[in-house]
Amino acid sequence: MTQKWLINKFVHRVGSHCESSSMRDLFEFHGFPMSEPMAFGLDATMGFGFFDTTNSISFIPKSDIAFFLGGKQATIDSNSLACRLLGITLRKQSYTSADKAWEESKKMLDQNNPLILKVDLGYLPYFEQEGEIHFGGHAITLAGYDEVKEIAYIGDTEYEGFQEISIEKLKQARISEYGPKFMHPNNVQFSMIRRSDGKYPPLAAGVKVAIQKVVNNMLRPSVNNNGIQGLKQFAASISLWKEKLQGETKDPQGKSISRARLMFGLLNGYIEEWGTGGSCFRKLYLEFLNELLTHPQLRDGPRAWSESDFNILKEVIPIMDQVVYDWNLVAITLKKAANEYKNDCLAYINLQDLRNIVLKIIKQEELLFKNLSRIKI
Repeated sequence: MTQKWLINKFVHRVGSHCESSSMRDLFEFHGFPMSEPMAFGLDATMGFGFFDTTNSISFIPKSDIAFFLGGKQATIDSNSLACRLLGITLRKQSYTSADKAWEESKKMLDQNNPLILKVDLGYLPYFEQEGEIHFGGHAITLAGYDEVKEIAYIGDTEYEGFQEISIEKLKQARISEYGPKFMHPNNVQFSMIRRSDGKYPPLAAGVKVAIQKVVNNMLRPSVNNNGIQGLKQFAASISLWKEKLQGETKDPQGKSISRARLMFGLLNGYIEEWGTGGSCFRKLYLEFLNELLTHPQLRDGPRAWSESDFNILKEVIPIMDQVVYDWNLVAITLKKAANEYKNDCLAYINLQDLRNIVLKIIKQEELLFKNLSRIKI
């Protein structure tokens, strides 16, 4: 029986977002070295979603969460665009038993296949947070194990190298049932295998496909609380905060807090702090667009871009730079109000000024993605 196994030449690099950094690590292992912004851009999951949860299930147990917003339109799945563009099959497996899930993960590791796991970060011993915070949508990589010490080696976004975690604690993180069902990790694991024929489209062509998918996410979403329409709903909601955020509720640790103060802190986290890479994922996408400007395969490789394609990039990058600034301003405004005025923050924040910033973002993003739509596949 194998007692210790650590995959050779598998490296974890510090990143900004759990999914895109995990995918970047596996792409490099499978022969496609790239930056995290490139992995994020190729997967084309960036978008926007806004959800008014006042009449539905809370997003955090024991809390009354009025709103949720996010800068992504999708998470890792078997249909990953980045994988398809690189000639990689992404296999998803899920198990009802934690023990069965671990045994299957070990088999993959023994075959020299690193994995991406979905986990509840509340069980990760190195994750330091005041009180107990549970989030079952976190992604990590699994690089090896030592059965004598009963530990696993995992790679996690912002931490250097591989972290040690007890196998038992990892099992708990993978089978957690905190929060609504759609947030349960369900012992999900992902593995990658390159196509047997080695075929994949030229990067210059693949990037265009990825850009147009994000354009569709924003300009032609399948539901009206996504994309630009979702942004407009978010802007419209701000006028209702005086009434919707009245009163007290409980924070995730069960302490009494004004609903506004809790919501301001959460919105700041959704936009700026919790694995978005900054500014609701817009900073990561800005870095992706900047990288395209000088990428050698777009300049000189197969299906190389025309100068007019690059000119469109040059037009949109300053717009995205301003979008990044304005999203950060929204987050800072909310955080400052919550920190300075605490439970009275709703009385002291200027909601009209905040709404005006969001309305500016809407105009900028609409222009940005309409311009990007001119890059033809």
